[in-house]
Amino acid sequence: MNTSPISQPPDTFFPTQKSKLHLGCGNKILPDYVNVDIYAAPGIDVVWDVNQGIPFADNSFAEVLAVDFIEHIQPTNAIYLMNEVYRVLQPQGIFKIHVPEAPGITAYQDPTHICFWNEESFDYYIGGHFRRENYGVYYGITANFAMVSLQRTRHLWKKFFKTWNINYLANYLLDVELKAVK
Repeated sequence: MNTSPISQPPDTFFPTQKSKLHLGCGNKILPDYVNVDIYAAPGIDVVWDVNQGIPFADNSFAEVLAVDFIEHIQPTNAIYLMNEVYRVLQPQGIFKIHVPEAPGITAYQDPTHICFWNEESFDYYIGGHFRRENYGVYYGITANFAMVSLQRTRHLWKKFFKTWNINYLANYLLDVELKAVK
């Protein structure tokens, strides 16, 4: 697996008739999506390591879905992944993300969670946001998204943490929708 950042799309593109892409699908196969995962399993359409890029042509998809996935990306490839998602999304296409929020315990408890996200992590990809405009050019960010929604939720069984005023241990999750501005 490549652990250094890469900046070029893959040389090989897979054809697709579907307009939705499901990255890091694991065993959650969705019939209306092209299901992509690094491991081969029944129902997975494309076996691919997205640390190497997303193997589809520009503007291929109206929607990209990443549920419990982007926290598994090599940290040095996080910007590259966001740029790649932007590349394969059609204009006004939607990127739906579900990710554990740091510093909640579920962001760190799984040893395969290696890339950590919080509410402000997405600012670097939002057109017009000072983080993107001031730092993005230096970081190689080409993705230009508009924030559609960002919801922070906590699992109910973690109410106990609030009761004892130790919210920093709570299991927060982020549900984010970004729209590709092209």
